[in-house]
Amino acid sequence: MGKVQAQTDIVDLARRTQSLFKLNGAAAPQLENVVQVQEGIVEEMENFARNWFQRRYEATETTFKTLHEINAKAKDDPAAAVQAITEWQRGSFERLNADLQDWTTLCMRCADGAMTAQSEVKSGDTDLDRSGKANSKTASGAAGKLDGKEPPKSKSTGHATPV
Repeated sequence: MGKVQAQTDIVDLARRTQSLFKLNGAAAPQLENVVQVQEGIVEEMENFARNWFQRRYEATETTFKTLHEINAKAKDDPAAAVQAITEWQRGSFERLNADLQDWTTLCMRCADGAMTAQSEVKSGDTDLDRSGKANSKTASGAAGKLDGKEPPKSKSTGHATPV
């Protein structure tokens, strides 16, 4: 008997929790915006990665160029070697600066995209009841009422009231 009762309890628990995983009409726009935000973030990250790898490729190329220049022209001239290394470092700092700028741009665009999507969801929402249907009180302009009652009136004394 205990095994049958345990099975029934599991089935009952599964039925109760099933409603948690069903989508209602209110969740669909939010999930669509989550997907759109993720697609935007992926696109921004792909652009960032593409530019970053291009700069790393340039860094490798300039490193080899600088080494060849030092070995070919600057063997006997330390000043030429210092000049070649200085030029290589300048290019490296420019690439690092571009990395930082691109990273900042990536973060700002992703945050902006998420905030824009969030504000679009909030501005497009109507007051929905548990069944996913629009609440007629809010839709008819009865905002500010709590459960059909008027909000409590505050007594105005003409001065600030301590909290």
